[in-house]
Amino acid sequence: MRGTTLAATAVAVATLAACGNSTSPTGNPGESSSCSITVTGGPAAGTYDCKPATTVWASSNNTGGFSFAVTAPAINVAIGWTGEPAGGAHHKQSDAGALGGVTVTAGSGGSTQVWAAAVSPANGTYDLYFSGVSSTVSTATGKAYVADGTLTATLAPLTGQSGNITVSVTF
Repeated sequence: MRGTTLAATAVAVATLAACGNSTSPTGNPGESSSCSITVTGGPAAGTYDCKPATTVWASSNNTGGFSFAVTAPAINVAIGWTGEPAGGAHHKQSDAGALGGVTVTAGSGGSTQVWAAAVSPANGTYDLYFSGVSSTVSTATGKAYVADGTLTATLAPLTGQSGNITVSVTF
């Protein structure tokens, strides 16, 4: 799941972060000033701070990306799509050109449990919605954005446990 989207997003974020000029609390372009995630079901249930969430676009492959990570429990979001982010747009794992997805991992060792909503392998569902997007920084390699919106996902179990979990994000 992390492959293409995470690599493209990481390169774009690293390149754009060197430019400065952002309204985010960290001073990095494309990072949200707020992000909250609620996980319902399973041992990772709870509400967590997920800021900063990052929204970027890479001109080299015309790929938009939205990502963040929470360490405990391990929650990773790396979603990609063809084109730039735009207000009013939905991005789903079933869309042509969709990349990545959402994973939640709880436990460790033999008791590790993993859930996912991903493009490959096809699993669960996600809907990333941008209610507002504004460009904060442009470079020769792409753009970083201030974005507002939501992400809703139903994650299916990958490691043998039963039962889906849901993820709701507001950024």
